[in-house]
Amino acid sequence: MANSRAATVLQDARAFIQESNNKKFELRPEMTKLLSGFMRDREFTIPNLSKIKTAEKRATHAMYKTAKAFTIGTEKNCSLSGETSGSSSVELTWAQRTFTIVVSEKMYQNNEIGMVQGLADDLLAAEKSLFLGASGVDAILLAYLEANKTQVNALSGGGGHNTWNAALNQVEVANADIDRFYNYLLSEMALNNYDGEMLDFVNTMWGAEWGEGRGWFLNQGESNSTNTAFQFENVDVKMSNLIVPSGYNRHVHYIVPTGDVAFLDWTTPLNRKGMSTGKEEWGTAESLLVPGLTFDTYTTYGCADTTDNGGSKQDLVTNIEFTLNYAIAKQPFSVANESSIYKYVNLIA
Repeated sequence: MANSRAATVLQDARAFIQESNNKKFELRPEMTKLLSGFMRDREFTIPNLSKIKTAEKRATHAMYKTAKAFTIGTEKNCSLSGETSGSSSVELTWAQRTFTIVVSEKMYQNNEIGMVQGLADDLLAAEKSLFLGASGVDAILLAYLEANKTQVNALSGGGGHNTWNAALNQVEVANADIDRFYNYLLSEMALNNYDGEMLDFVNTMWGAEWGEGRGWFLNQGESNSTNTAFQFENVDVKMSNLIVPSGYNRHVHYIVPTGDVAFLDWTTPLNRKGMSTGKEEWGTAESLLVPGLTFDTYTTYGCADTTDNGGSKQDLVTNIEFTLNYAIAKQPFSVANESSIYKYVNLIA
């Protein structure tokens, strides 16, 4: 087996990435935390997640119970006709994202540390390209939130403090009400029968007002004339540079009750088993940037001219393909166009 695929080298590469300070500058990742929100509660969102991850075939649907309004009578009856609740299923759509890393054996010959560093650099750059940026997984998740926002909202009947824009399927918040944003939001989610903690996927500059920047609203103490910190207890904020407000919006939020959305991954039985032909290998590897996600790996060995990269005319090269099999899931609803993803925007004026 070539050194580039040795388990110890891969582990050393992981350690190198975690310790490298270079990530702060040239290698700094995109500031976006959308995937962490989709990963947070996925074991609770999809109770049989462990079975899905290790199934012989990719799961194509998930079962769920449907709501049922039972008929309520006003007196006893001798002739009975009972009712029962129902169930349905939601389809899981799977997709793949891949990248391939090449390692030159002679370029790193007698220089194990060099191979570790080179592999670490390549893995970090490849996973950044996979997960982050304008075409990364986080961008896919943002598009998913926008495409699956609810078109059904109790505020359409005039309830709540803010305004429901039915044409854009979003709740609009006047600029004057921004300091009570979560206070009104949590009450309006209660009007839609949601209680407990909420995820807030929001543009990064919200942090200047919420808490990760100057934190104006969060740090208005009890001794100040206005205390606005009371409203933040049941909100988990996930900021992203990928969320960009439009010309009339100051901030854009996608509010999701915790336990609603999930990012699923799956590995093929062949890769889990680990097979080799001598020139080809199938295996798995855990993501470096997103622990908990597992790649299929396919490795080939061959001869190539690597003189342009410090190798030789006749070099042994190792190509490693990493494949992420993934699906995005959310809690299903039997009511048409209903979702538990609510879009809120803070208006500029």
